[in-house]
Amino acid sequence: MRSILLCLLLAFSASSALAAAPTPSGDPVVIGVVYNLTGAMASIDGPGLTGMKLAAARINREGGVLGRPLVLEVRDGGSDLGRCLAAASELAGLKVSAMAGLNDSDFALVAGQVSAQARIPFVTAGATLPSLPRLLGEYFFMACFGDDAQARAVAKFALRRQGMGSMLVLADRGSAYALALASFFTKAYRARGGAIPARVSFTPASPEPLGGTVPACLDSGTCRGVFVAGTPEDVVPVVTGLRAAGYAGPVYAGDGFDTSLLSELGGKASPGIFFSTHVAYDSPRAQVRAFVEEWTAANGEKPTSAFAALGYDAVGLVADAVRRCGSAEPAQVRAALAATRGYAGVTGDITYPGSFKAPSKPVTIVRFAGGRRTFEAEVLP
Repeated sequence: MRSILLCLLLAFSASSALAAAPTPSGDPVVIGVVYNLTGAMASIDGPGLTGMKLAAARINREGGVLGRPLVLEVRDGGSDLGRCLAAASELAGLKVSAMAGLNDSDFALVAGQVSAQARIPFVTAGATLPSLPRLLGEYFFMACFGDDAQARAVAKFALRRQGMGSMLVLADRGSAYALALASFFTKAYRARGGAIPARVSFTPASPEPLGGTVPACLDSGTCRGVFVAGTPEDVVPVVTGLRAAGYAGPVYAGDGFDTSLLSELGGKASPGIFFSTHVAYDSPRAQVRAFVEEWTAANGEKPTSAFAALGYDAVGLVADAVRRCGSAEPAQVRAALAATRGYAGVTGDITYPGSFKAPSKPVTIVRFAGGRRTFEAEVLP
């Protein structure tokens, strides 16, 4: 009899839990999403959109936002600034509560200008230029850390953990993100006692982007390591060029190297490409474990790129702000976003202190070699 009663109680408890999440109804809460789903940035933006869709599906299963369905209105920026501007402008003309997306700072700057003029909050998932909130104003927010933070983290890791006392710095001159990252890294590395005998800029469109300057810099023996400030399209040509020049040591980089294109390097990745990123999926944190399980169940494989989790967090941030302010109106959502304190994201807790719209988070260092990514360190920059 006791076992029967227990079964009945469990059944009642389960049915009550299901009843607690009614199907959302009414006018949807709409987030306008712009990502570069085709072109050079697709390898980092594609996983971000999948992460956003995963977050929206979970939120709707749990009853939506304010009892209303959460809808993502998606546009492709095409890895072209003009097309990104048009996509953002189209979204701003719709009835959206917020806009989100983009993992490159050049594109986020364009989209952010549109959202600022329309007075619609924009949450960039992964554009890390730390001056973006200052340039774009009170309607722009970052779900990610800034380039200054990841540059300090890589400098600290290379010097203290690996004893790399000198570094050649390579920077993609066509990317605002890369130029800023190279500058931040140079400053942080030298401040910690590291030497930078040479800094070389390159053009990714060139068949041999590094030209003939790299062998001379490396042959002197004054550079023990190489730091590359580049975008996903730089990964294969730059690393291939370094190996062709005879450099056989480790390569260090920022989160622009957190891309599936690494797999195209094969043995050229050895002895390792060490890059900063936003989360390690073997982390024991509860939010990370839950995300990996959820992603794997939905996609049939584990996530790799940290931009997947950033997309998930960006949607979660907006939904949380809508719930807290009790409104889907952009001005109220902006105010609630600005008041965010301790949001427990997959990529870390997110707080916007004062007028600063870039969260302070630990930076993860990942090593890629032998076709595998492995966690190396979590660094407080």
